[in-house]
Amino acid sequence: MQKISSLLEFMTCLQKNYDLHKEEDKSVQKYFELQEIKKNEILLNSGEKCNKLYFVAKGLLRTFHLNKNGSEFTRLIVPEGKFCTILISFQEKIPSPAIIQALENGLVFSITLKNFQEFISQSPNAKNVYTKILEDYQNFQISRLEFLTTLSPKEKVEQFLLENSDLEKRISDKIIASYLQITPETYSRCKKKMRSRLKN
Repeated sequence: MQKISSLLEFMTCLQKNYDLHKEEDKSVQKYFELQEIKKNEILLNSGEKCNKLYFVAKGLLRTFHLNKNGSEFTRLIVPEGKFCTILISFQEKIPSPAIIQALENGLVFSITLKNFQEFISQSPNAKNVYTKILEDYQNFQISRLEFLTTLSPKEKVEQFLLENSDLEKRISDKIIASYLQITPETYSRCKKKMRSRLKN
């Protein structure tokens, strides 16, 4: 029952947010595979070629990389209703510079590169999915770069908490700090100050 419900929600999301028509429902069912994920499961390791595109039906994914010292840098946190992949690896068929990890137990719809290419060749409407993914990725990268380079640690924390109040409860402080590219101590201190100020 949960699988049927997830599939219907997935197709509705594609129609609403990615300009896919109902006529493509059969192609969606044919090419996308529902996959259960477990908390902390690694879906892709760095150095592997990313051969799948994921749509998060339930749960959270993140992409991150490790520096030479072994410190984590979270690039992207992907909630329900969004696609996730390592785009450069998926497009160019080259080793991935980053890791994809599940942050919660959940469900994803996955599609291989070969099947995705067949899927988007079915109709102009199916191509809209790929176009929208590329547009969203480009827009995110521009805003992300501005966010990281122009805001102070305090401003980063405040903006993140204001825009992601529900998400913040589902993610550890350590991961959020690595996403904001500040230390966990700085994140904790800024968060306490912000919440204290809001109470007064």
